Amino acid sequence: MSARNTFAATRRSHEIMGWLRSGQRVTIADVSDRFGVQYPQAREDLKLLEEVYELETGREGRIKYWQWPGISTKEAVVGTAAALELGGVALDIFRETPYGEYIDALAHDQRNSLAQNQQEGLRRVGQALRLRRNWLPVHRERLVEMLETVLDAIHRGRKGLSFEYERSSDGDSKQYLAVPRRLIWYQGRLWMQAYQDKKRKLFDVAGILKAETMSLDRFVDRLASERQDELEAFEFEGDRSALYISEGGTGEVGDDGESVIDPVAKKAYARAREEAFKAALLEEVEREIELGSPEEEDAYFEHAFGIYAYSGPVEEVELEVGPSWATYLRRYRVHASQENEDLAGGRLKVRFELAICPEFTSFVLGMLPEVKVLKPASLQARLEEATRSWLEG
Repeated sequence: MSARNTFAATRRSHEIMGWLRSGQRVTIADVSDRFGVQYPQAREDLKLLEEVYELETGREGRIKYWQWPGISTKEAVVGTAAALELGGVALDIFRETPYGEYIDALAHDQRNSLAQNQQEGLRRVGQALRLRRNWLPVHRERLVEMLETVLDAIHRGRKGLSFEYERSSDGDSKQYLAVPRRLIWYQGRLWMQAYQDKKRKLFDVAGILKAETMSLDRFVDRLASERQDELEAFEFEGDRSALYISEGGTGEVGDDGESVIDPVAKKAYARAREEAFKAALLEEVEREIELGSPEEEDAYFEHAFGIYAYSGPVEEVELEVGPSWATYLRRYRVHASQENEDLAGGRLKVRFELAICPEFTSFVLGMLPEVKVLKPASLQARLEEATRSWLEG
């Protein structure tokens, strides 16, 4: 083939590959019409691509087509079985809920659809994956029950949650009204992200003592009764003129200058105002139920170290650590903002941009005596105070 013909064939192949990768089914007529080549040459182009890229072929009536290879049925079955098997192991905290039972049943059925040697390989992989957990719940049955309740609210959608929660700060319990949004697994504990009191907050599922799901209408009724102060200040564009029997000051006999309000009309106006307030609350709640993209949702933790979100202003942190922690921090990125700078003697300077929370402070304290806080001064003071307290007993 001449250089000119080779160039033309390469150009055709490049464009045909673009069609195929975009999901288009390509026929001999497509190639012939687009490039003005004869049937045998168009067929040869497609046959060559079929051999090199293992294209799939099929027929629509009598016309043969070529398409980009998808995942084979065999690969899809094995992949699905593996995903379910490993998912069942990783999500064993859900095992005693209907959701866990469903995952196990799907995994069992999919595993049994494989050939015997594939089943054996999958069994070995499943047994090889083990999660070592700490923070095991003392009241496991209660945790499972609360977990199922939260999952039901999320799964069915348009559900609010009324729950009693044991606060970590003082051990006292408090009743909350919230809309559950997500479940977040973090270092052996399961957290519920929920919209509560106009904020997205995190609740340790093991700290939920009692919980009840409710329809959004009922939830909004409860919410409105809790927000009576807001109702008083709620701007309502209703017609107030119908409230008055007399607005006073007419000079007629019996008019003492005071407004006279119709009690029936007043009640009707108050009801209309309350309904408008509830409609605004419902709109607020429905807006929070909708999940954004994974990137938008993960922005909640953008400046958090660990599970503590919105724990304070974002600060620049600079640490200098000794060799053992330097190895650890070269190996792992503990926060997205982490930047490392190698120093002499195997030491490392580490920079972060994050909100300093109790978890980050504990992390830095755990590196003593192999850590020096370069900035901010507030973190230096906190570490010095903690060290002094330990030494003084």
